[in-house]
Amino acid sequence: MSTSVLPLIPDALAARSREFAEIIVRRLADPDVVRDSLASSERNAANPYMWGGVSLLAGEAGSALTFRYAARAVPEEGAYWTGLAQERLAAVVRSTHDEPIDAPGMAGGTAGLALALADFAADDARYAPALASVDAQLAAQIADLPPGHTTAGDGVAFDAYDAVAGLSGVLAHLATTPSGRGPGGEAVRSAARSLTGELVALSGARTAEGRPSWYVPPRHYPLDSYRETFPHGYVNLGLAHGVPGILSALALALSGGDGTPGLAAAVRRIADQVVAASFEDPWGRNWPTGIPLDASGAEQPTAGLRPARATWCYGAPGIACALLNAAEALGDAALRAVAVDAFEAVLRRFDASDGFPSATVCHGAAGLVVMCAEFARRTGSRKAAASLVPLTEHLLTHCDPGLPLGVQDLEQPGVLLDSPGILTGADGVALALWAVSTSVPARWTRALLIA
Repeated sequence: MSTSVLPLIPDALAARSREFAEIIVRRLADPDVVRDSLASSERNAANPYMWGGVSLLAGEAGSALTFRYAARAVPEEGAYWTGLAQERLAAVVRSTHDEPIDAPGMAGGTAGLALALADFAADDARYAPALASVDAQLAAQIADLPPGHTTAGDGVAFDAYDAVAGLSGVLAHLATTPSGRGPGGEAVRSAARSLTGELVALSGARTAEGRPSWYVPPRHYPLDSYRETFPHGYVNLGLAHGVPGILSALALALSGGDGTPGLAAAVRRIADQVVAASFEDPWGRNWPTGIPLDASGAEQPTAGLRPARATWCYGAPGIACALLNAAEALGDAALRAVAVDAFEAVLRRFDASDGFPSATVCHGAAGLVVMCAEFARRTGSRKAAASLVPLTEHLLTHCDPGLPLGVQDLEQPGVLLDSPGILTGADGVALALWAVSTSVPARWTRALLIA
């Protein structure tokens, strides 16, 4: 996690970034603007528009968290933003009394609300009891999961173990929450160990036909177009939905002191598998979206496959973050060098490109800005430090005070949405701008398995 107390970009650019982040958050604080933006997005979206409820990544819990960061980033108005954040979070918690959260995941489940509460509790001890209560609910949800459910059967849907809705995202919170410390935290610690054990087992398991248990069979594909590249199933290589998310979550657990047998060996094994799936392009190490399986279930070479886009959800940036977390957990300087080299290759590709068509965290410039900041702070990469200026300037080109929320999400070519939200909306862009222009640690990146 970020520990630096200094902004990472020159003063003038930092001031512009803070100014625009404030424009965005003021629009997000206006309920009329947000209501109209949501209505517009629902009308114009090419796919079902997902927003609302207690969701951390695409709902009100994320807005509460963003306003809490506004209080830290704009201290002269800290009381106003703190009050707004507290009101929004209180409304989210009240809503769960009438409609309890029935899923544990990070995006829209109990883990996401718990992570938001943990961030509030870091500054205000009055939130510790609420955090403990929600963590206890989360632990109970994990205890109710059938043992070995990710390894029982022929492959899995990636949302069973991914960062967004699955076990990896939940473990990222449970492995680090303050509720797991001390004599009252045994249920939380037990839930974390249960998830660690499940993911360790998944990392080494095979189906009855010999396929890796974490492979995604065609029946679970979110789009039929996947069948063109992966007709017989594949191993997902995205940080958001695939094996790198498992790697990052297990690495965070290992760094947090989890003593589950086989954990360190699993982190090593998965890291080696992820590195082995890479190939070289003109700028350096790169990865496809997944490893294809043949009709017999054998994993095929990735050389010659189309590289994934350079984003958080898929591609080398997110994978490099997972490898960096693994390297730090293992104390492995060689693996750390691989992670840095892979991320610097991403930056060389950016230098040779026209930039990102999208501004957002999930698949756009904001995500790369946040990840680049992590590499600059944690590795001392000169390339990462130098690239933050052009990356931030590029992100700002997507920002326009004439837009309802100051920035839009490019859902797909030709479809721009006025969206709040951390993952694919304006909340995430504001948080990214503050991550490089202020001294506020970006603890929220734990929700994305970045740090």
